[in-house]
Amino acid sequence: MTGFSKILPAVHKFRAALNRRKESKDQLHHRENPGSSSSLGLNNAELPLPPSPWGLPVEIQIQIFAYCGTPDFYSLKLVCKAFNALLSSNEHEIVRQYLRQRRHGTLPSPIDDERTYTRNPEDDVVLLSDLFPPSKSARGGHLYTFRYLHGLRSRQKQCSMLCYYLADRVMERFIQTEPIFLRSSFPTRKAERTALVKRGKASLWFHLAPLMYYALYFLQSYASARREHTNMLLREHEAGRLSVPIPIETRRRMYRDLQTRILQAPPFSNTAALVATHHCMHLLVSYIRYTMAPEAETDDSWISSLLTVSPFTRIVEYFSAEIGDGGNQRMQRKDFMYNFYRDMTAYEKDRMNSVIFGRASERNAHGSVRDLWFDAASRELTSRQAMPHDVEIGWTWNGIPIFDGASFTVATIQYLLGTPPPLPLHHGKDFETILNNEAALKAYATRLRDQLTGDVLAGLHAAASIAEDDALSKTGALRDCRWEFFATGPSQGNARPRASFPGILVTLEYENITYKAALVAEVGSNTQPRKGVTALPLLLTKFPNALRQTFISFLLSNFDTYCSNLRLSSNFLCAALESFVGGLPNSDVEDVVKELQLTLSFSPSIAPSLRNLNVGIPRAALVSFLQADAGKPKGQSVSRAPLIGNLTAYLETHLAMKLDLDGSQQNKIARQHVRLSKAACAAFVLGGEGRMKLILDARRAGQGEDEHEDGDGEDQELPALRTSETLLRAVIRRAVIGDQVTT
Repeated sequence: MTGFSKILPAVHKFRAALNRRKESKDQLHHRENPGSSSSLGLNNAELPLPPSPWGLPVEIQIQIFAYCGTPDFYSLKLVCKAFNALLSSNEHEIVRQYLRQRRHGTLPSPIDDERTYTRNPEDDVVLLSDLFPPSKSARGGHLYTFRYLHGLRSRQKQCSMLCYYLADRVMERFIQTEPIFLRSSFPTRKAERTALVKRGKASLWFHLAPLMYYALYFLQSYASARREHTNMLLREHEAGRLSVPIPIETRRRMYRDLQTRILQAPPFSNTAALVATHHCMHLLVSYIRYTMAPEAETDDSWISSLLTVSPFTRIVEYFSAEIGDGGNQRMQRKDFMYNFYRDMTAYEKDRMNSVIFGRASERNAHGSVRDLWFDAASRELTSRQAMPHDVEIGWTWNGIPIFDGASFTVATIQYLLGTPPPLPLHHGKDFETILNNEAALKAYATRLRDQLTGDVLAGLHAAASIAEDDALSKTGALRDCRWEFFATGPSQGNARPRASFPGILVTLEYENITYKAALVAEVGSNTQPRKGVTALPLLLTKFPNALRQTFISFLLSNFDTYCSNLRLSSNFLCAALESFVGGLPNSDVEDVVKELQLTLSFSPSIAPSLRNLNVGIPRAALVSFLQADAGKPKGQSVSRAPLIGNLTAYLETHLAMKLDLDGSQQNKIARQHVRLSKAACAAFVLGGEGRMKLILDARRAGQGEDEHEDGDGEDQELPALRTSETLLRAVIRRAVIGDQVTT
């Protein structure tokens, strides 16, 4: 017995004696003064003294302790030996009661497809405890311990902090890339701008928290599955049934199969949960890459190591150091790099991995971030016919969603989370259809005209540059504003129709100049999948900057949508260039392309004084660069495209620059620091920052149309027109599918 329990009976006896003495005095006083009695005195005499808390039933004590917070249990055990004994002996019942109170009367149970979870903060414990149930006991049942509650709280805290950091980075990027939108929406109300940022952080934080639990569940389940799989391989090797070492490609294939099994089991057997987690993973990886290198293409295999070696722990440290959420930012970054290096070293020196995989255990099992989640999830979504799928919308301020992007010339309408189809135009409150609906097009043209002829641009003129002010001042008055539907024209005989891209053409006719913009849909797509919604993913504009921003604001306010910059990767530019040139006959290449100008951009970390390098291929030498074997270096991949491959070989031979512009070689360093940022010729201009220009000789196009009408069909079709359509189709397709991962 403890010291307190030994003296407890004596305390009870002493209190009972005092109580009897007081009762006898009250009775004597009542006999001597019968008229002076009061109900208060009698009641107080009859009330027993409060019982000791140690005398309460165990069930009530358990309920009291269940109201404590998770960190309080270990603190209470240090108060005294009596508390320690009480908490230790009733640990199982206290934890069960704690979970019942926070799970609305239930206990953790296996997840199935029929169960649904809300995203309310009070239900976080329900989802988290179902994803991470307590361990099973050897005697049957589950082990409900304080350690289990501490593990749940640690996971919840990690996910919450990571969601907060992500929301902060998203809003910070929004402020940096959308200054004109903020000034035009809140011209004189700085307090509302601050409130927008705060509400945006809170909204994204609230939206991401439950999704991050699913992501953490996948990463931890995948880590456990890899460990169990390695143990199984080790047993097979010790039994003489497995030859080692296992090649790296076989290892990666095994790991992909493990991921697929996890995604085919609950909770990811629920397609909605799989889609939401896919969006969350894409957002997480995108902003890790963005904070590391916003402009350049980098080797992202380290991100997969960050996610697999120490899930979320090092990621939280990384974002905390990036934001400076702990004081000394330099020391935080240093601690993160040291901890991450220590984790990687311990992983590389793992004995079981070295036995089974040999020297390959020192290499990253995931060649890129696609090998972790994205490839397996994309295949699983495709098999369930969930690609493409609807977007998730998170609103922040008066119906305004947050998007990433900046001012643009070529834009894609897309949502922040994931890579589903672009956010469409919502016009159901006005018209059920908009394409080929003259009444709707005329109504929106009138609205845009009223906005442009009013005082809407006054606030933007002050923020625009002097050159833009001069450009707008020279346009004169607005004469006409037209919205016109264009689509595939009627076929004549067996001839293929010329117009191939359905969409809306917006024409602004001023006194001295005419501006045009086009909202374009994918070729052959169902541009009207349901009433009230139209998907037009690509916006092409030929506007001054102030006019462009006004038009974007008009789309935002009237169609409940938004635009962001369409960035084209180096791989896409190389593929588009090869597709364009490859579609031309050799006899027409010099006439259509003429001189080819390429711009190579360098990472500031490797060439601080050299930002760009212009490479020109003259007209006379262009055909020689299209020959399949011209200048092909030894050991180069046979799948490399002729033009880019020959250009790379030429630069390596004459300038000692070993590049990998289209990603066909496994040169991660070159691909990380050098990229193709612009391709220009007499037929088109295409830039990685979202600028596109298609040029077609009107005289030759007219001749081609005459020949086409004469009945020669597609054989007489102008090659430049066909290749231009192919290039535009590729850009539209790129806008539709988005960047599936961060490559």
